[in-house]
Amino acid sequence: MMPLIRHGIPNRGPHAAILLLFLLIVACRPDAGEGAERRGEESLRIAAMAPAAVEIIDALGELDLVVAVGDYVEWPPAVKNLPAIGAYNTPNIEQILNLGVELFVTVRSEAGGTVHGRLRDLGVEVLELPLDTFDGTLEAIGILGQALGAETRARALRSEIGERMDLLRSRIDGIAARRVMVVVGTDPLYVAGPGSHFDEIMRAVGGVNIFHDALGTYQMVSLEAAIERRPEVIIDVSDNRAGSPRGQLEGVWARWPFMPAVREKRVYQVDPVRLTIPGPRLPEMAELMAKMIHPEVFGAVPDGDLGPMDRHVP
Repeated sequence: MMPLIRHGIPNRGPHAAILLLFLLIVACRPDAGEGAERRGEESLRIAAMAPAAVEIIDALGELDLVVAVGDYVEWPPAVKNLPAIGAYNTPNIEQILNLGVELFVTVRSEAGGTVHGRLRDLGVEVLELPLDTFDGTLEAIGILGQALGAETRARALRSEIGERMDLLRSRIDGIAARRVMVVVGTDPLYVAGPGSHFDEIMRAVGGVNIFHDALGTYQMVSLEAAIERRPEVIIDVSDNRAGSPRGQLEGVWARWPFMPAVREKRVYQVDPVRLTIPGPRLPEMAELMAKMIHPEVFGAVPDGDLGPMDRHVP
């Protein structure tokens, strides 16, 4: 692995650590009868731990089934008043049972094996979703569609995502790719590597991941390596503190004005909710990244599109 430098970029605080933990571990509205036909007179009670899982369930038109969420779930606004039942691998089992949860939806993780096994022993079905890659997210949409009896809506959602991504790809024919670094954590420096949804998206919109050869989906690297690879675009989603500056801003990267991304003013400070939760919003994420990587093709990023979401993205 590349040499690690633990200084030079200041720590963004505990919220940045929470974001990194999450990374390491459009909407098709319902046909009137599809969910009802599946459930009959029953009403499945779901606890959804992953933000992406909740967004998928919402896109499938089944958000009313969710009775509890994980601590890091904040979107869509309709879930804000639901009970929060803990972190991914440390859910409150007593609370889950008291809420009558029948289906526990989480991310696929070896670390969660023990608690997932205990939930199964207690009669709670556990659904582990592969939400760590672009293709895995599409697979997760299909898995949830099948589990919720919403296969038709899931197929339509996956088809729409594919069509919109293909449309973006068609617009970069003949365009020289730009070297991109997506920063997901600082102190130490973590970047998006191969297999991440960031990696797939940037390739679709004319970017080249400067850490395409990293050892993991999200990789700790040295600051030296980042500087040596001379990114032409830096997309920094490492800071999710409320009120943090958002926009076309160099931030801490201004310390290295010789970096192409800094010199050409292609450094973007982005609220992580915009780009870090793969799910139904994958095309919106791709469109946003396209504007940051190739504004001459896709247009400039509109004011406000790099900050927190205050409305549901259609």
